[in-house]
Parts: sequence; structure tokens; C-alpha cells
Amino acid sequence: MTYNSQLVLYYFLHIAGDCLLSPHADYSAVAEETEAEEVAQFVQAASAFQIPPPAPRDIIRITRAYRIFIGREELKLRPMSKAVLLLFLRHPEGIALKDIGDYKEELTRLYSRVARTDDPGKISRSVARLLDIFSNELNVNLSRVNAALSALEKEGKMHIDGPAGSPKTLKKVRVIVIWE
Repeated sequence: MTYNSQLVLYYFLHIAGDCLLSPHADYSAVAEETEAEEVAQFVQAASAFQIPPPAPRDIIRITRAYRIFIGREELKLRPMSKAVLLLFLRHPEGIALKDIGDYKEELTRLYSRVARTDDPGKISRSVARLLDIFSNELNVNLSRVNAALSALEKEGKMHIDGPAGSPKTLKKVRVIVIWE
């Protein structure tokens, strides 16, 4: 909802509410007398109403070349760690680590786009190693992502986390992800 549509909605709900109660009635006489004064009051109240823009650190921008920017700074990650972060950004509802194998095709597609190799065999082996439940690769890559996020975010408020056994999500009070 845009700022202007919010103002119009506010006007109809708070100032012109009588028109919504019985929309077919003739309000022309009443409207002519009070409309100008109410609209002037509404414009004055609306001009004081400000929606703060998001802080630059609340915006994550992913370019077509899969470069990740938080604010104006680029997040530097190894290709597999970048693929893991991109996977979590694509699933804001979270991913349970025990179910990460369900995302194999998507992770392979993301990794093939950011990897430094075009060899499908190497890409497949790297993803298989990450998804192997007996390896620690997934935790290592999540740690790398969290370390890079906390290095870029001085407050360290942005990280991938969640209670044991439940889906892990990107934790931040408010974050906007823009895919170019």
C-alpha cells in the first residue's frame, strides 16, 4: 500500500466515515459545507504523518550476478556459503537443517551460478558434501555466513539462527530483500 493510498484510507475511515455508513444517501449539501474544512484539516494532519524510510542496513540487495549488498557494502563470501545464504534468503519462512536435503535442486542451481567452476560433477560433489548428514559442511558454511554478516553489521544483529530442531531463519527485526 502506497503512502497516498494510506492517506485516502485514513480520510475515509476517520473523516468521511458517515459516507461509508449509508453510501446511497444524498450528502451533497453537508459535503459542500464541511468538505473544504475537513480536507484542509486532513491535509494538515497528513503532512505531519511521516513513514520513516528503511535504514540502509535493513536492505539486502542481490544483483543479477548474485553479488550481495547490505546497504552500500558488498558481502564477501565463498561460493558455497553464498549459495547457502541465498537459499535462506529465498525461504524467509526458514529451513530446518534436517530437511536441507529437500532443497538439493535449488541449492545446486544457486551454487552453479556463484561457483568458480562450470564442471557439473564438481558442483554436484560439493553440494552432496554439504548435504551429507555425517559431515559438518553445512554448519561450517552457516558459521561463515554469520561471521560475514556480523563483520558487516557492526551491531551483529543479522544472522541465521533458530532453536534446535526448528527452522533456521535470517534473524533481524526488519529486513527488505531486493532481487534485481
